[in-house]
Amino acid sequence: MSNNHISSKTFSVEEFISDPNEALEKGEGAPVAITAKGDVQFYAVPAKLFEDIINYVEYMQRGNTELKTAPGKFNLTAAMVDDMTERLKNLSDDDLGEFIECEKNT
Repeated sequence: MSNNHISSKTFSVEEFISDPNEALEKGEGAPVAITAKGDVQFYAVPAKLFEDIINYVEYMQRGNTELKTAPGKFNLTAAMVDDMTERLKNLSDDDLGEFIECEKNT
């Protein structure tokens, strides 16, 4: 096993077995590395984080799982919508190519 790990909190197997809830609480919502003899054996994650990870993986595989906690990096404003609308209105059918979600091109 590797000594490198992705967690900022590390607990021995013995510490984890004696109080798994405390280990997860000290992780403050992030994964905690569980080690034996200095090597990471596994990661423990809070249920909510695990559910979010599974939802994300399913979304990426099939695109049909709603993500409720992934932060968005795109903030659409009314001005942006107006600008896109005007640009689409001024395009010809040739400009739109196979794009058919426009009244002008159906």
